[in-house]
Amino acid sequence: MTPALGVGPRSLRNARRAMVDDIADDAGRSGFELEYSQRLAAERLAAFGAQLTGRRRALSRKAPRSLYLHGPVGRGKTWLMDSFYSKLPVRKRRVHFHDFFRSLHAGTHGSTAGNGTMIQKSVDALLADIDVLFFDEFHVHDVGDGMFIARLLRDAAKQRIPLVVTSNYAPDELLPNPLWHEHFVPTIQAIKEMMDIVEISGSSDFRRLVAGAAKPEGPSEGFRSGRIITPGTPTQLGRLGLFAPTQSQSRVLTPTTQPIVVRNSDPDLLWVGFDELCGGLTSPADYLALADSYTTWVIDNVPSPAGSHPALAPAWQRFSNVVDVLHDQDITLFLIGKGPLDWDGAGSGGVLPVDLARIASRLSLLTRYESARPLHSEESAGS
Repeated sequence: MTPALGVGPRSLRNARRAMVDDIADDAGRSGFELEYSQRLAAERLAAFGAQLTGRRRALSRKAPRSLYLHGPVGRGKTWLMDSFYSKLPVRKRRVHFHDFFRSLHAGTHGSTAGNGTMIQKSVDALLADIDVLFFDEFHVHDVGDGMFIARLLRDAAKQRIPLVVTSNYAPDELLPNPLWHEHFVPTIQAIKEMMDIVEISGSSDFRRLVAGAAKPEGPSEGFRSGRIITPGTPTQLGRLGLFAPTQSQSRVLTPTTQPIVVRNSDPDLLWVGFDELCGGLTSPADYLALADSYTTWVIDNVPSPAGSHPALAPAWQRFSNVVDVLHDQDITLFLIGKGPLDWDGAGSGGVLPVDLARIASRLSLLTRYESARPLHSEESAGS
């Protein structure tokens, strides 16, 4: 049990050691040991916590430097942050990248006030009545989102509220699109000035460990119970309790502002085509709104990632947002495609998402259900 932080220098040292030991114990209960870089990050988090709690007890008026934890997918960044968060006895708030931007866009949409005013109100609400803000899955692919992030960082600095951030990207890799990267360089410099950069780069991708082993950053059973199905024969689907909707079941949903034609939307189950879900102007806000209503998603007609046409690049980026949202909301996902659905060996080539490694890692959690029998041959045999 972590002792109360912030009594005196010796107690602070003891509390830091106890915090690291508690995080290590959490790892042991999850079935793994902290790797070297994870332990270093745990020690840095513990020092941050001791300084933050000491500040609250007036031992120091100086705010601790914010922390930016980054590294490859599946290295336990979110797991470490959550373990630390659960033990930190201060006023705190944890937000996820997509949830943050959903709240921002919800605040600005349809408002009679200027967008700048509503954005400021959203940022003010995010920082209200807390000593520290935890920000998970920090990434920037849109120049507009980059401006929101810059506003948040400025306001947090003014109010002396430190941040703990996790990201798959080093600061210099944020907003990688060469058309817009230079616009974000000042914010990158601000991140480096106000945050200690901590890399977590162990050799294990915990998401890819065999069943029963450690998965410190994985979701619970909802997302993991999904399937990647090829080629999607009626027999395959039937064995999983899935039955292709008829045309009469099609309907139009408008989760936020964009109408989406779906094949079926029974209670708790959403069945939609890849083109309809990802080929238009949908956004993470739409996916989050749908995830609130449907705990199981079926996405069919998913194209093969290998050799994708350049015209599909925007759709693949939206697909990566879908996977992010469903993983983080622990939604069961079935992907159906006629061709091979292999994101590990696809390579980006400017067509697939820039964050392909994260998406491939998350989709590796889904069991593959593949048939060597072509779809048309089974249909002929059953007729």
